[in-house]
Amino acid sequence: MEMNISSITLKQLRVFDAVARHGSLTRAAADLFVTKAAVSVALKELEAQLGTPLFDRVANRLRLNACGAQLRPLADDVLARMAALEGAFGAGALGGELRIGASVTVGNHILPRLLAAYLPRVGIAPPEVTIANTARLSEMLLRYDLDVAFVEGSTHGAALTVEPLWRDCIRVIAAPGHRLADGAAHRVGDLAGETWVLREADSGTREQFVRRLEPEIPWTLGLEFNTNEAIVSAVAAGLGLGFLSELAIADALAAGRIAAVELDVTHDRSLDAAVARGKFQSPLLRDFLGFCRTWTA
Repeated sequence: MEMNISSITLKQLRVFDAVARHGSLTRAAADLFVTKAAVSVALKELEAQLGTPLFDRVANRLRLNACGAQLRPLADDVLARMAALEGAFGAGALGGELRIGASVTVGNHILPRLLAAYLPRVGIAPPEVTIANTARLSEMLLRYDLDVAFVEGSTHGAALTVEPLWRDCIRVIAAPGHRLADGAAHRVGDLAGETWVLREADSGTREQFVRRLEPEIPWTLGLEFNTNEAIVSAVAAGLGLGFLSELAIADALAAGRIAAVELDVTHDRSLDAAVARGKFQSPLLRDFLGFCRTWTA
């Protein structure tokens, strides 16, 4: 089928981007403040002009096929550059919107304060925020569902540009009265044989446990959770030791719900900003990243 590239419109690309992000005509229409019929027509026109379907329908959802995945970064680039153009010749405001991802620890304990400091500086729509583990955020960046993600674990060789921003420390915690919560500095070997309550396998915090403690001691997995709060509660109930960021345990430590297990080694890590390699960075995204580099967590 002959392609008609010259007739592709920004409206069609915006519709394509919204459907790709939401996997639904209805949700894309709500996002764009248009009717579902308008979204359907624009998408059909785009597919006709390109001479190929862009989505597969799977269980009542629209999922990008190979052609759609090929178009996604190109459409994102065009839309980001148009937002930059609008911002450059607008009323001095930065154009566009931010789609931000954050790992659970960063999302709960750093991102709210970061946005509270940044947003009053710029007249933009509220950013779209996704809180997930590092593995999922990496996938979303590569699909161009996010502009930037703040992660606390390895991106496992993904085609991402990663920039260290802040530092964090991970602590071993126990229920008050646990034999190891005596204030003395213990060796890692003293943790041998303990039961642990840990984050899920794809999280940055679990990755740190696997890298730093798992090779050193025999251990047993008691429970696994995808939230820090659940781990704190389980540890407080005596279900095992935990391994969490200082940011996530500060309140519970201060309240005496849990106790820190002091070790003769520290477990520091980097909290990083990740973007898709080669993605066009709009003036808004560049401004936001610049602010992050100077902001103190």
